[in-house]
Amino acid sequence: MYNSTDLKELLQNIREICKELDFPAEAADAMQNALLAVAGDREAAQCWQRWLTAYRRDIRLDYKAMIAETAQAAGVAGVQEYTAKLLIFLCLVQRLRELYVKRNLDLQIWHDSCMDLHWKLMECHKLYGIWGSFVSWWFPGFFDLTRFALGRLQFELVEFPEGYERAGKEKPDKMTKAVNVHIPSCGKLDREACQASYRQAALFFADAFPDGQVAFVCDSWLLFPKNRELLGENSGIVQFMSAYDVFGTREGNGDLWRVFNCADTKHLETLPEDTGLRRAYKNWLLAGNQVGSGIGIFFMQVPGR
Repeated sequence: MYNSTDLKELLQNIREICKELDFPAEAADAMQNALLAVAGDREAAQCWQRWLTAYRRDIRLDYKAMIAETAQAAGVAGVQEYTAKLLIFLCLVQRLRELYVKRNLDLQIWHDSCMDLHWKLMECHKLYGIWGSFVSWWFPGFFDLTRFALGRLQFELVEFPEGYERAGKEKPDKMTKAVNVHIPSCGKLDREACQASYRQAALFFADAFPDGQVAFVCDSWLLFPKNRELLGENSGIVQFMSAYDVFGTREGNGDLWRVFNCADTKHLETLPEDTGLRRAYKNWLLAGNQVGSGIGIFFMQVPGR
């Protein structure tokens, strides 16, 4: 069990972090109540303390094990699974801030990266009515300092995609890396904001591209080629897609929850149609068509080189 001083400090940190990350008041209360429940159960508290201590000591975590063990322990203490899976990462945010300072990284990037906890919180509540996250497996990249939010978009360094050459494309000579692009669900895709993000990322990851040419790769439902037919050339999604040379596609409805913000997308007739995007997708699906995703790439010169 936590002693009163440690628990008070941790609760204060959670309150401050929830405020910093713009959690709704009800969500902030849910996180604090969940922490109190964990702290009140000896075995749950010991399990959580073990993982939090390891992160504070810069021990490389097995995040899959951490998520499973802490969620199970919190469940015994009466905490809902998705709530626990978000809360454990909230408990790491303050230490992550210290790591940014230690590495002389911009704290605006820390804040913007941690805001992904907010976006995932809101998705979970819209889909399931629970303050938490059903995609906690996504968070470790931020806490390992391998994934960063740089303006509107998020980025991480990856191996250059093998499928590019298999699709008959010519890879730039000696290029071995690419910058993977992720799009958080935090509003519209403004072209200028995205371009600013790409420029910032090109500078941020410039050391991985000695010749000054950076490859950006994105695998997303946003790059499904038929979005042009679905949404029209003036769509922000289509404008985003237009930056990429799409070299691979897949059909499937697995990302429909992202479009409709609901867990059940099998009953097409009940899908919401309160936005132009949703109306277009719903009509397309009702007409017997499939949706899907695409993977694409584009190249950019590091600014100033």
